[in-house]
Amino acid sequence: MAIDKAEWQYDSAQQYYCEQTGKKPEELTEQDVDIIWEYAGNHIAFFITWLLRHDLLGDLHNEDDHEAADIEAVKKQEKTGMDIFSKYCDMVFTDEDVSDLVMDFVKDYYDKQYLKDYGEYMGDKVLSTRFSWEDYLGFEPVIDRAFDKFH
Repeated sequence: MAIDKAEWQYDSAQQYYCEQTGKKPEELTEQDVDIIWEYAGNHIAFFITWLLRHDLLGDLHNEDDHEAADIEAVKKQEKTGMDIFSKYCDMVFTDEDVSDLVMDFVKDYYDKQYLKDYGEYMGDKVLSTRFSWEDYLGFEPVIDRAFDKFH
């Protein structure tokens, strides 16, 4: 079951991108569209990154040796959570991406508070920025605190 999809935010992200660049939608290149998808999915990539950095991804992510190598690269900050989200999740965050150990937390927190926390942290960069380790590492403690409170 889908928890969140980047496509749900695509139109808003495209609008922000066009405002940033002064381009009209019909002028967008393939590279522009790729950036817009990153804008639309950044909040999900943050959460995917939190899950993988805490070894809480679903079993689905343990079946492919290439993916395991990419996950390790994210843990070493050589790749980003967006790399995993776009390559292995098709820009869709589902319950299969989440370990059973934290499914109750994800269902409770992601739906009720996560997007608000992300929005407060990112401010005017919501839907208008790509994944950065600086942003993620500043935000990770917010999810950690929510997880600690949940237990």
